[in-house]
Amino acid sequence: MLDIYLIDVQKKVQFKDYPGEHPVKFILNFKKIFPSVMELLLPVLPENENLDEMTWESTSEDFETFQMLLAGWGIIELRLGAISQFKDKAFADQLIRQTQQKRKEYQKKHLKLSTVELDYLFMHDIHALIDAELIEIGEKFYLPTLRELWKAKVPANVLNAKL
Repeated sequence: MLDIYLIDVQKKVQFKDYPGEHPVKFILNFKKIFPSVMELLLPVLPENENLDEMTWESTSEDFETFQMLLAGWGIIELRLGAISQFKDKAFADQLIRQTQQKRKEYQKKHLKLSTVELDYLFMHDIHALIDAELIEIGEKFYLPTLRELWKAKVPANVLNAKL
């Protein structure tokens, strides 16, 4: 369980909706996928330095963005599972590597993009590649849904990946 103190509303929340058992390990692994996680949730080490008692600080808006990233990754994993069945796991893994490389290119080319915007573009590009593959079997496009969910979080040019 993640104990998160929302500094803007001075409220403590307990967040349990994540895979795995150890919250610190989960956060460290999740930041490998979405680097913005370490900006959205700030660790607060207890005085005794026991990681099992680690708490986190965030704002309501940043915590909401974190939850959107977590839900977004869950959908990506489901869709990658479908790709693995339709093609194979190596193909699905290649899609991830391809989008990770594209994220690095965005970062180098567009220095003003925030980490959250880069994470959104990473999701956008994964869904675009998955959409292109799954359309063959009649699956509908997911990108319009992703854009609708994120339209209040990122600028329109980022939302549509038109940089």
